[in-house]
Amino acid sequence: MGKLSQESTSGGILLVEDDQPVANALAYLLRTAGYPVDLAYNGREALEKVAAGEYELIICDVRMPVMDGEAFYRELRCSHPSLSQRIVFCTGDPDNPGTRRLLKTSGVPFIRKPFRLGAVLEVVSERFVSRSCWAEPAHSM
Repeated sequence: MGKLSQESTSGGILLVEDDQPVANALAYLLRTAGYPVDLAYNGREALEKVAAGEYELIICDVRMPVMDGEAFYRELRCSHPSLSQRIVFCTGDPDNPGTRRLLKTSGVPFIRKPFRLGAVLEVVSERFVSRSCWAEPAHSM
């Protein structure tokens, strides 16, 4: 699967994931389900995209280079407090003490890696505010 478009998607989902194959697969899943998706590969890039566009939801990996999910979340809370309430973390290590502390203190929901497709779509459908504005999925998942 090739690299997907990273054009700014106002009002959609910002997916922040440093592992490009994982980011591409998850973006494909979400787009197939009818959600507009924009990609960032670290927290610093995500902050730039948030400053330039509007998003309904952010799905953010916890462990990334350049700026990890925790630092991104702290910055987001200061610069875009309402958007910081529309974030979902994803992690392959929820039992790591630092990750566990972040999840507990932030109260942010999380999706466990490796992803179960149904779980991802369930969390997104619960948290995506304007879902009814977007096209219906191309086919059922």
